[in-house]
Amino acid sequence: MKNLLLLLLGLLPLRLLAQDCLGLTFKPGMGYEMQSYTAKDKPNGRMTYLVKNVRKEGSSTIVELEFQSLDEKGKSRQAPSLVKYTCTGDQLVADLSGMLASGQNQAFKDAEMRMKANQLAYPRQMSVGQKLTDGQMEAEFYTNGSLMMESSLQMTNRQVDGKETLTTPAGTFEVYKVSSDFDMKNRVMGIGIPVSLKSVNYRSDKTIFDVRTETYNKSGKLMGYTVLTKIF
Repeated sequence: MKNLLLLLLGLLPLRLLAQDCLGLTFKPGMGYEMQSYTAKDKPNGRMTYLVKNVRKEGSSTIVELEFQSLDEKGKSRQAPSLVKYTCTGDQLVADLSGMLASGQNQAFKDAEMRMKANQLAYPRQMSVGQKLTDGQMEAEFYTNGSLMMESSLQMTNRQVDGKETLTTPAGTFEVYKVSSDFDMKNRVMGIGIPVSLKSVNYRSDKTIFDVRTETYNKSGKLMGYTVLTKIF
């Protein structure tokens, strides 16, 4: 579940036409790599995002990219998945379905996933003290037509806490520090498993990917973090 949060927060790889979204230019084949660590700085996984397709849909730009999750030994955790993002010009709206699929219980890795709610938005411009809209995701997993698991994620109290300079292997960035509260629940065969966590992610207007993401338990103890390691 911790890895799922890191995947969810370390989001937003995109290929777009010049100035179509966030003032950044993208091209086919470009991508991002992120490395995840335990609270004790031990590597425990890697994620890559590769731009595959981009198209116009009305006044919005729709972007599709391939997401791959690897374990600490570089072995794929599951087959690559395709995720979709929408840029309206004023905000970037993330499709979280592929990331949820990559972090789901391995017992249900072959189940059919049906999304019921799916949205996490970031505004084009941010400022310290700004309140961001809540995020929500709900999905059901079916095996042979039978409902096996339900997953829900509520992201609340999202706000911009500060601005600072942050350096990772991918470079040095001016970033906004964004905090969020997470309430997650997986219901397996009708039995609910709730988890409450807090996330802090660092975003730059020079890249659409989080530069760094930290996950804490409800007591404020660091559980793990992810950093942007490569832009290619």
